[in-house]
Amino acid sequence: MKKILCILLGCLLFAYCINECEQRHPIVYKIDFKEGDILFQESHSKQSSFIQHATGSKWTHCGIVVYKNNQLYVLEASNVVKLIPLGKWLDRGDYKQRRVLSNCPKIKYKKYLGKPYDTSFRLDNDKYYCSELVYDIYKNQLGIEFKLRRVKDYNINGLESILKNRNIHLNQEVIAPSDLLK
Repeated sequence: MKKILCILLGCLLFAYCINECEQRHPIVYKIDFKEGDILFQESHSKQSSFIQHATGSKWTHCGIVVYKNNQLYVLEASNVVKLIPLGKWLDRGDYKQRRVLSNCPKIKYKKYLGKPYDTSFRLDNDKYYCSELVYDIYKNQLGIEFKLRRVKDYNINGLESILKNRNIHLNQEVIAPSDLLK
C-alpha cells in the first residue's frame, strides 16, 4: 500500500511540475525550436531605442538556437558572446522566430564564446554585435549570406552624435536584427 501511495504521489508531483513549467514557458512546449533558428526580441538595453528609431522595427536583439549536451540554448552577443538556456532567453519577453533551414547542420559555436561586444558595429574586428554574430554563422558555416546595408540607409536622423561617439561611419556596412527577418 505504501508503494502504491508513493507512486501515486510521485505521479501527482510530476504532473504538477509539468503544468507549472508549461505555464512558465508555454511557447517552448507549443513551438518546435531547432538548431539554427534565429530568435528576435525587443531588448531593454540602452541602445535599444536607437536601433528601433534607425530600423523602424521593435526587434532590437537576436540570437541563434544551438544544441549543447542535448539542451537548447541561444547563442547571443550582449556584453560578450555567451550561451543562454532557451527558457531563460524566452523569459525576457515577447519574441519572434525565423527558421531559415529545416535541416541545419551542427553549429560550431565555441570559437565565438567570450568574444567582446562590438559597440562600433564593425564586421572585421573579432568583436560581435548580436545580428553580426548570426550573420557570421550563417555566412561562414551555413553558406547563406544575408544582405548588408550601409549605416546611411537607416533612419539615422538625430543619431549623429551617437554614431560619432562610437566611430560608426555612414558608409559602413552593417546588419540589424530586423534585416535578418527579410
